[in-house]
Amino acid sequence: MANNTITLAQIAERLGVSKITVSRALKGQPGVSDSLRKEARRLASELGYQYERLRSSQDEKGRFIFLVPKHFYLALDVFYHEIYYYLYSLCQAKGMELSVRILEKDAEERGILPEDAASAEGIFIGGEAAEPVLHGIAALRVPCVGIDFNITSGLFSCVCIDNFMIGVIAAEYLYKQGYRKIGFIGSHERTSSASDRIHGLMRVIGQKKLYFRDDWLFDNYDEQTGRYTINVPLPPEMPEAYIGYNDNTAYYFMEFLKSAGYRVPEDAAVIGIDNTSLAASCHPPMTSIEINRYRFAEEALRLMTEQLEGKNAVQRVYLNPAIVERDSTPVRLCV
Repeated sequence: MANNTITLAQIAERLGVSKITVSRALKGQPGVSDSLRKEARRLASELGYQYERLRSSQDEKGRFIFLVPKHFYLALDVFYHEIYYYLYSLCQAKGMELSVRILEKDAEERGILPEDAASAEGIFIGGEAAEPVLHGIAALRVPCVGIDFNITSGLFSCVCIDNFMIGVIAAEYLYKQGYRKIGFIGSHERTSSASDRIHGLMRVIGQKKLYFRDDWLFDNYDEQTGRYTINVPLPPEMPEAYIGYNDNTAYYFMEFLKSAGYRVPEDAAVIGIDNTSLAASCHPPMTSIEINRYRFAEEALRLMTEQLEGKNAVQRVYLNPAIVERDSTPVRLCV
């Protein structure tokens, strides 16, 4: 076949990778495995494509999108900001361009993607996105990786945590510290991860045969405004400790307790989840469950790179959490 009839797109289709990945492979640029580079050059030679004419001095960067629902990318919530920062840095080191796109609630529910999604080489989803978003990306046939998003449909690979076990770990830690009456700040309706964490707490309550009241489960987050409140109705009988759905949830509730005349941790202990800088800087410093944001970015990029190289098996990678103890959950003597 004459070389002027062969295109990079045709070689890419034969290899099951993107056009930009083939271009990088033929130019000898970074971000491509040796095995794919050799296979691309072998196929190009076999088809008569003279890849030597490609100018390696032109660094062709792949363009990627970090797509995140708006309610996960609030100004006060740094969790996904940090993941994006780490992922951006890792992508830059590999000659890949990454930009963030925020999904408004209406667009998310209707599966309306950013205009440049179809031309992206790959899409990272930060946080849990609605099902129409996943189907929209699948229709584009663009490589995709979920970050902190357990994609149970099996459409895409993802890096996530076991949120049920997060709830179990937090509850068992408080039990070990001597707390027997444990509440939760968050709701089943907020996200599936919140629901899973609540179920984890309930597992421990059932196993330990602990006392629990329905009004020990409530939320301080307004889905409509995207704001936390420091004015929530307290139950007539208070638990000894609270688990916050995340650090922001726990922090604002802790501030509310203090404004209502309660002492933390003397009257109520509080534990957060994510171990953001907020947990370390608040007063008292708050115990939290560490979820490593750099590892999220690192594993997500690895999964994306494998897809770009034609390794299309869907994978689900779980990260291991760890308790970071601070002053908000001291040992309590059982009475």
